Amino acid sequence: MFSLKDKVAIITGGSSGIGAAAARRFCTAGAKVIIAARHDATALAQEIGATFIRTDVTVEKDVQTLMDSAAERFGQIDILLNNAGSFDGFGSIEAITAEDMSRLFAINTIGPFFGMKYAAAHMRSGSVIINTSSLAGLSGVPEYSAYAASKFALNGLTLCAAIEFGPRGIRVNAICPPSVNTPMLAQSATAEVEAALTRTTSTLNRIIEPEEVAALMHFLASEDCPTFTGQLIRLDAGMNAGYSIAMCGAIASAAGFAG
Repeated sequence: MFSLKDKVAIITGGSSGIGAAAARRFCTAGAKVIIAARHDATALAQEIGATFIRTDVTVEKDVQTLMDSAAERFGQIDILLNNAGSFDGFGSIEAITAEDMSRLFAINTIGPFFGMKYAAAHMRSGSVIINTSSLAGLSGVPEYSAYAASKFALNGLTLCAAIEFGPRGIRVNAICPPSVNTPMLAQSATAEVEAALTRTTSTLNRIIEPEEVAALMHFLASEDCPTFTGQLIRLDAGMNAGYSIAMCGAIASAAGFAG
């Protein structure tokens, strides 16, 4: 396992799903982890030896206080996982509202912006920022225009941050998975469709688990990839390779061809 010994890591949205998986993994690797979330994560923090700071990433003062408090307590910030996000807002462009768009941008784009803005002052050469984005931020998705737009914006912000922070030795990347098997997906109105679509279009014919995203985060946060920056990483279980066997079978069946 890549060592993160004595690295100070802040994980937003760390109370469940990908964030909780990353918190567990980072603590095991030796990091000093701060879990930041709106929902109470005291029990998780106590279980794994982390610190919990209640934070709403859509509130600028909350994020600034989070970063300043972490730096004051531990001396610096080495790793920032901008992981808090929302999957809400399903609907066509004609059906969604400006409020839907604003709500998703607030948590999926402005929240990470606040995180990078206020963490950077406490970072030194070798520090890392990882943004949890989505495949929806790399290609259009019908009925998900608000969500996709917020993730496209996050990806653009990631690239700009990599350029701006690069001369200071700070690496910035985004991970772009499809639907992941998290509580957020389970609570979605389209959970069953999302999970089935992911299994069908993945060449591995299965949905991605939070621990698998956390494993990539761990590698990116380590000192084993010192020049890996400015990347929008497809963690898609082979979706981008082409039509999966399951997808081809579904198409053939729909067209009336026998297997």
